[in-house]
Amino acid sequence: MKYLVPEYYKDFKCKSSECRHSCCEGWPIRITTKEYYHLLGIKCSDELRAKLDCALKICIEPRNESYKQISADWRGICMLHREDGFCALQSELGESSLPEVCRLYPRSAKHLTEIYNCSCSNSCEEVVELLLTSKKALLFEVTDLSIIPEFSINLSTVKYECCIKSISIMQDRNLSLPERFINLGNYLNGADIYLTIPDNLSFAFQLLDVFNQYFENNVSICDYCKASQTYFDIDSKAELSVEALNSIHVKYISASEHLEYILPDWQILFEQLIVNHMFYNNFPYTDNQEKVNDAFLSLTTMYSFLRFNILGYMSDKTISGNLVDCLAAMFRLIEHSNFNYIAFQLFKKKNYTLADCIPQLLYL
Repeated sequence: MKYLVPEYYKDFKCKSSECRHSCCEGWPIRITTKEYYHLLGIKCSDELRAKLDCALKICIEPRNESYKQISADWRGICMLHREDGFCALQSELGESSLPEVCRLYPRSAKHLTEIYNCSCSNSCEEVVELLLTSKKALLFEVTDLSIIPEFSINLSTVKYECCIKSISIMQDRNLSLPERFINLGNYLNGADIYLTIPDNLSFAFQLLDVFNQYFENNVSICDYCKASQTYFDIDSKAELSVEALNSIHVKYISASEHLEYILPDWQILFEQLIVNHMFYNNFPYTDNQEKVNDAFLSLTTMYSFLRFNILGYMSDKTISGNLVDCLAAMFRLIEHSNFNYIAFQLFKKKNYTLADCIPQLLYL
C-alpha cells in the first residue's frame, strides 16, 4: 500500500536497549480482545508464560479495542521489559508476536479519504534525534508500506489541501517562527487578526504557570515542569505579582540567550517538531475537529508550553541528550492525551481574548 511519509521515515530504527526512556515505561499498554486471547494461548517458555500471566490485567472499562493492559512494575516499567532493555516477548517469539501498539509505535498510519499517511510521533526520542540532526525543511515522499491503517478520517480534498498549506506556511524560513504562526492564524481565520507585537509577556508567563501546575503530576513530564518552575521561581505560587513577573522576565532573557548559545538553530528544530506534529495529527483537523481556530489555539499553546519548559529545564544544561529527553517527554503528553482539549478549555474558562494573548504566547 502506498503511503505519504516524512523523508526521515526510511531512516527510523528503534533504539531498543539503547533508548534512555523506553516506550515500555511510563504509560499503560492496552491490547485488543483478539490480541489478549492470542497471547493467552501462545506457545512459549514457562518463564515467559509466568510473566504473561502476571502482566495481563483487565482494563477498568474493557472494550473490544482496549480489553486488557500489560501491567507495569513498581517502577512503571512494562513487566515484559527485560533488564537488558529488550522485550521478553519479542526476544523469544519475534516481532510478529507483539500487540499492534508495540509493533507500530511510534508510527501512526491513517487513511485520509483520498490518501494514506504514515508518520512517527515526536514522543519517541529517536524521532526527535532524527529531526535534531536534519537542518533542511522536512520533505514528504510516497513509499510502499505493509501497514494497515489504524483508522480512517473523512477528509475532503479541500481540507487536505488546507493541511498541506498550513505546513508550507510553517516552513517559510524567510520569517521567524512567531511571524509564521501569525501568518498561519490569519490564513485559517481568513483575516489579519493577529498583528500586534506584545509590549510584555506577563500573560504568557501567568498562563504557562497555570499549565505547569495543571500537568505537574503527570508522570512523563513532572520532573521537567518542576525544574522549569524552580528556575523561574514560580513553584507553588498561587498568584504572580508584578515583582515576580519582572523577575521571571529577567530569567527568561537569560535562559533564551543560553538556549541560543547551546543550540543556535533552535528555531529549525522547533520548526521540524511542529511540522512533524502537524502531519502526524493532520492539522488543523486534529481529532477530526471542524473548528480550525481551536486547533490553531492548541498549536500555539503547545509551542509556548514547549519553549517555556525547555528554557527553564535547559537553563543549566548543555547536553543535547537532556534537550531530546525533555522534548520527547513533553510530546508524550501532547500527542497521547487530551492536551488539545485542555488547552482550549483553559482559555475558555479564563475568558481570554485570543487577539491579545496569542501574540504573547508566540513571542515567548
